[in-house]
Amino acid sequence: MKRRTALGVIGATAAAPFVGASVARAEQAERIELDPANPAHTLLISRKLAHSMDESPVFWWAKLSRMYMLDKIITPLWDVHVAAVLTTRDIDEHGSYETTAISMVFYTDLETGEYLSSFDNPITGETVDIGYFPAKPGKRITSIVGAKSEPRTRPGYDVWVRVDDSTRVEPIEPETGPAFRVNDWNTYHGSLSDVANPKIANAPATWHFNDVLSFPPWLGMGDTPGDYVSRGFGRKVSGIRSMPEQLQDLIKERHPDIYKDPAAALRG
Repeated sequence: MKRRTALGVIGATAAAPFVGASVARAEQAERIELDPANPAHTLLISRKLAHSMDESPVFWWAKLSRMYMLDKIITPLWDVHVAAVLTTRDIDEHGSYETTAISMVFYTDLETGEYLSSFDNPITGETVDIGYFPAKPGKRITSIVGAKSEPRTRPGYDVWVRVDDSTRVEPIEPETGPAFRVNDWNTYHGSLSDVANPKIANAPATWHFNDVLSFPPWLGMGDTPGDYVSRGFGRKVSGIRSMPEQLQDLIKERHPDIYKDPAAALRG
């Protein structure tokens, strides 16, 4: 199971708890006997935790630290704040589904917390303009193709699922630059009771994340050796207004239309 995630993570200003599961959790429902060695069940677990089993909007917020690493020495570059809104729809009877998502990414200064439109690169000594991706809807299909079975484990009260992604992007024109490599390691965590309950479509979850990427061209690293890495974690919440205040302010300033009506933004 492969997917590219653009999330990032949690701080002392914890978001409001996810709403909507408490009523369903209290209702009696026939629990699914989940088998972690079954790829179809692994797909179901990851969809419930990372997304939703129905077409209702899903909201994530995250915060991570972006770093430069050379010879195991870390140089922090900036903080990353991410907000994501998405919906899913079924594709076939095998559990495959399509995700439509908008990710809003903001880099902020490590000391002041101010939004960064440019960056004084401490590695090269150059000032560069940050290359933000546009906050527009994107689609992706997820299925059990390529999924790896986990060893059987005794069910507990919590469930964790790994969703790892390795990608190599080749430029159409070789002279435009080298291939871009992405290695993402995602771990979603939630309640086994919620995941096994058919009446809960959108299970509360948290998310832990690490990545190792190629340097983006706009950073101006050239042939500089080292790794471009990040770490962080995030939380699924009930809406944008349940996200941390700093992130809400960034969304209102940079993407007011999405803040006002995220469902309309997803429809394009």
